[in-house]
Amino acid sequence: MKKINMADPHFDEDDRKWIHREIDAILDGALSMGPNVRAFENEFAARVGVRHAIAMNSCTSALEAALLAKGVAGREVIIPAETFIATGMAVHLTGGIPVFAEISASSLCLDLEDVKRKVTSRTAGIILVHMAGLLSPEVAEFRRYCDSEGLFLIEDAAHSPGARSAGKEAGSFGHAGCFSFFPTKVITAGEGGMLTTDDDAVASFARSYQNRGRDMEARAEHYLNPGRNVRMTEMSALLGRVQLSHLDEFLGRRRRVAAIYGEALAGAPGMQLLLPDDLECSSFWKVPLLLEPGLDREMIAEHMAAAGIAVDWAYQPALHLQPVFRALYGTSEGLLPRTEELLSRHLCLPCHPRMSDDDAIRVAEAIRTAIEGSARHGLGR
Repeated sequence: MKKINMADPHFDEDDRKWIHREIDAILDGALSMGPNVRAFENEFAARVGVRHAIAMNSCTSALEAALLAKGVAGREVIIPAETFIATGMAVHLTGGIPVFAEISASSLCLDLEDVKRKVTSRTAGIILVHMAGLLSPEVAEFRRYCDSEGLFLIEDAAHSPGARSAGKEAGSFGHAGCFSFFPTKVITAGEGGMLTTDDDAVASFARSYQNRGRDMEARAEHYLNPGRNVRMTEMSALLGRVQLSHLDEFLGRRRRVAAIYGEALAGAPGMQLLLPDDLECSSFWKVPLLLEPGLDREMIAEHMAAAGIAVDWAYQPALHLQPVFRALYGTSEGLLPRTEELLSRHLCLPCHPRMSDDDAIRVAEAIRTAIEGSARHGLGR
């Protein structure tokens, strides 16, 4: 029985030939700060539709650079609690104060109305996470609101390269966008991240920050800002370029899998599949759904595993309930009742380019069966 994983990075034979050929050139030339990094930055900026893209060693570093560029020390930054630890930790480590806001039940992205309730005179900006690949349906409204209030907007687009709405891609709506190229993501460089922006000041700071704060315009070795060595390697950039060249192909396959789920699970009892009306709005890092209250998520996951299918749930406990944030900020249960309730019953289905139509149908049939089994078990208790 074929096992269906949550992620399955793909490099075809032509990719492998390209990589092997370029590795020889890298070993004979620049191992760092070389032509592949520059090419990857230029190609990624062109894809997103921004003037600047700065390659880094992780999305976390990109977030830190964006936050430092905007100046958050001692100020509040509003974030969701349905996100990876890096979103909140980047705020803390750059001197900011994370303020948690509720998410929407239909998108699992930040709820703009709750964000507005959390804004104070100390608020510097907002980090909007495009959850599971879905470009936040409110992203344009977030940008307009931030502009009207003098706040910055950073897009945490770790899950969502290629997600598009109204002719614009994730990473081009905010004052900065931050992407991840970890092996489980939509495209991978092994490790790595990218900061995108149209803001010349943010771009200049980010390039300095990734080089220990050096003045990148000066010939002399002058250091203007606090910084780190968080550059992307030539090897990672090479892998990223190869993957980026296939992004449309990967997205097409992911959207096909999501569409099959939508057709096969339409009206399915016990669950609500969270799909946008326009599939172009998501890169479908994963396909989330909400289980009806009372269903046993662990039992459902065990049933799926027995069928050779991986499922998971993203980011639980919620960020404000992680021990580190409890200790740092005194957060506790009940702070975000909607987020806490949604996270307790959400589940993600696999979605990646190596899945066939038959694989997607198999997943849909298995999740139906698993949910029905959980419902029967609940009735029998």
